[in-house]
Amino acid sequence: MFVRRLVIVCTVLMLTVFVPIQDAFASPENAKRFEDVLQHVYQTNPQLQGARAELERTRELYPQARAGWLPSAQAEASLYASDVESSNFGSGDGATTKEYTLSVDQPIFRGGRTFAETARAKDLIRAGEAILRQAEQAIYLSTVLAYMDVIRDRELYTLRQRNEEILNAELEGSNERFDLGEITKTDVQQVQARVWRAQANKMNAEAALEASEARFEEIVGYKPPHTLLVPREVYDIPKTLEEMITLAEAHNPDMQIAKYQHQAAEHDIDARLRELFPQLSAFASHNKQYDPQPGIVADSETQMVGLRASIALYQGGATRSRIREARSEAQKRSVAISEVRRRIRQEVTRNWKSYLVAKGEIRARYLETQAAKMALDGVREEAMIGQRMVLDILDADEDLIEAQASLARSSRDDLAAYYALLASLGLLDFQNALINYAGDIQDVPAQN
Repeated sequence: MFVRRLVIVCTVLMLTVFVPIQDAFASPENAKRFEDVLQHVYQTNPQLQGARAELERTRELYPQARAGWLPSAQAEASLYASDVESSNFGSGDGATTKEYTLSVDQPIFRGGRTFAETARAKDLIRAGEAILRQAEQAIYLSTVLAYMDVIRDRELYTLRQRNEEILNAELEGSNERFDLGEITKTDVQQVQARVWRAQANKMNAEAALEASEARFEEIVGYKPPHTLLVPREVYDIPKTLEEMITLAEAHNPDMQIAKYQHQAAEHDIDARLRELFPQLSAFASHNKQYDPQPGIVADSETQMVGLRASIALYQGGATRSRIREARSEAQKRSVAISEVRRRIRQEVTRNWKSYLVAKGEIRARYLETQAAKMALDGVREEAMIGQRMVLDILDADEDLIEAQASLARSSRDDLAAYYALLASLGLLDFQNALINYAGDIQDVPAQN
């Protein structure tokens, strides 16, 4: 009887200890580094592709504004016929005229509007680049969260599956002990209840894992590989909150967007105001007609060179209305800078506190797991000599499983808080997101 009980206990211990070790040394041949995943997202994510296309569209604002300095050339041709009656030219009664005109206009002074328009275009392009960085950070952060969710949920599923196997072994041993009269039917039912609970928890964990893998596929573009390597935190962030806030105000893309859009709005005011200034341009044209009206000569030719000056006197108030509109827009952009600055301070503070809490929690969860393992070993040894009941073993086993599950969640939350902090600091660009990996740190392989 003692030997049978010892065999059952050893089986349970092997399921508890050997399976994690076996997973820890699983072959990394099918492993996928986070660098590979992020590289694929960088190249193929539809949202990033759309953001890059939008930036290319914004960059076309500069050549459009610069055109105010460059000459414009135009060619025109026409063909028309006419009949002339009662003309001063007795021999001219109309003709079929063929005509072409070449003309060139060169702006000389547009009131300084081109300077303002090109400056506005440059600021809008810089804002567009910051918008792209903002989109990249959002996608990278979503990728990190999806990546770590899969690792966490695979670990949770493996824990739930392992717990079910342990409880099934415990149930088998309890039935044998009941047949020998060592325990009561109540003890067996207690173990059976835990088995059913373990099966329900495993089904819930499997559903959560499938949802996380679907989210991963949505963002990355392919199903999660068999093994995902857990990334490390290697970027050296500032040590104090004030240093972080200062860094965020300089690098956070939201702040850069607000600043450049405000500068562009100020240049737009200047451009609208310059419409009221005098305009000066040079022009030249060449006109050639065959069979000109009224049909007296065979052809005629005209060349013209000159200067053209103009000034707006009255346009129904439209120009001044656009100036007021531009000033209102600039005021709104100025207020937005203050709003973004407050929001960044709040985000950095929140993410920094979350990061510190996650660091403390993961250490506490690790110590909890070690203590739960020692407690389970002690309860099993005491049960072998009759000092513990079956329920004590079940409770100790459940404490260990829950501690390991909490540690898996804390590990995910730790990296999630780290990358959220990098994003609020404006440091989650493509290079900073490519981090180092530990070859001996990897998640539990996906279940077949």
